Amino acid sequence: MLYIWLTLLSLILLWNTTTADLGSNHETCCALTRLDIETRLSTKSPYRSIANYNDTQPHYPGCVPTRIWATIRHGTRMPSKSVIARAQERLTVIQDMLLQQAKPKLCAKELEQLRKWSWQHFNPEDDEKLLMAEGENELIELAERMQLRFPSLLPDPYDPDWYYMKYTATQRTLKSAQSFATGLFGRHRIHTVNYPRPLHRDPILRVSRTSFNILKYLKISNIYDYNTYDIKNKWLYITNLN
Repeated sequence: MLYIWLTLLSLILLWNTTTADLGSNHETCCALTRLDIETRLSTKSPYRSIANYNDTQPHYPGCVPTRIWATIRHGTRMPSKSVIARAQERLTVIQDMLLQQAKPKLCAKELEQLRKWSWQHFNPEDDEKLLMAEGENELIELAERMQLRFPSLLPDPYDPDWYYMKYTATQRTLKSAQSFATGLFGRHRIHTVNYPRPLHRDPILRVSRTSFNILKYLKISNIYDYNTYDIKNKWLYITNLN
C-alpha cells in the first residue's frame, strides 16, 4: 500500500505539472482510475489487480489430481521501519507541493481528498513488516480459487488427517496462514486448524537460510568451498575440495 500511495501521489504531481499550461477545467476530475495505477506498479502491483481469476477445474486426458504441495509466500505486508519513516517524510513533502500550488490542476473533490490524506498513523517501530488487510484478502481469495479448481483435494470442512499446514515464526506468515485457512474453511473454523510449532529458520520453508548454514559448516570442515553466495538472489557456486 505504501508503494501504491507513493506512486499515486507522484502521478498526480506529474499530471498536475504537465497540464499546468493546458488550461484544463479545474472542476473536471482526473479520469485516472485506481486500477489504471495499480496494474502498472511492476512487482508492487496488488495481486487482485493482475490475478488469474480462472476458477474452472483443470482437465487433462488420462490425469487425475491426487495431491497438492504448495509453498506460498505471505501476503502484502508493511515495509521495513526505515522505509516507513522515509515514506512518511517524502509523501508529506509531495502532498504539500501539490496543495501549495497557486493553480493546482485538481478538482475540488481531489483537493479535499488530498488534504485529508495521511500516512502518519503508522508507527515505524510497531508496524514494521506486519501483514496488511490487503495481504489477508490476497490469501483468502487465493484459497477460495484453489478450492474451486481442486474441490476433491481441498474439501470443506477441515480435517487434520487431510491437511498439513505450517508457517514460519513471524506475524505476517501466521496471519497469512490463518487467512488462507479462512478462504478454505470459513472464519468461524480457523481456530480448529492445527499447525506445528513455527520455526524462524524452517528447513523447508526457508531452505535458503538452512543451505547457507550447511555450506558454512562444510567449508569449516574442508569438505566444500563456496566461492560465491549472493544472499539476495540466492545463487551460489561451490567447488569440491576433495
